[in-house]
Amino acid sequence: MNAPNPNARLAAGVAHIETCLNELDAALAAGDANRIEAQAQQLQRALTDGLSAAQASAPQALTPDLRQRLQAAQARTQALQAAVHKALASTGRTLSALFPQEAHDTYGALGQSPAARALGKAYR
Repeated sequence: MNAPNPNARLAAGVAHIETCLNELDAALAAGDANRIEAQAQQLQRALTDGLSAAQASAPQALTPDLRQRLQAAQARTQALQAAVHKALASTGRTLSALFPQEAHDTYGALGQSPAARALGKAYR
């Protein structure tokens, strides 16, 4: 049984990364949280496999076309990451507006009551 050609494996790895990015884009557009998570995990595996294929291939296997496709995939991945960070920040701001935090410490006003102050003096 012959092992797959490392150069062909690299090209297939790049194609798989591109497919995973397309699927993740579609999942994000659909707003399906379970599908987004599954596609993000699939992309992570594709990136790991692609790195393995790149390390196993000969230096000349990274043709100008493959290099360009990898750069485009990297740009798409960075754009997706920025979009996720922006969405998380927006969600955090919305939650902060809906559920403002009180300025009290851990015990809130309980530590300021006369009984709490008397207890504090008793233990000094």
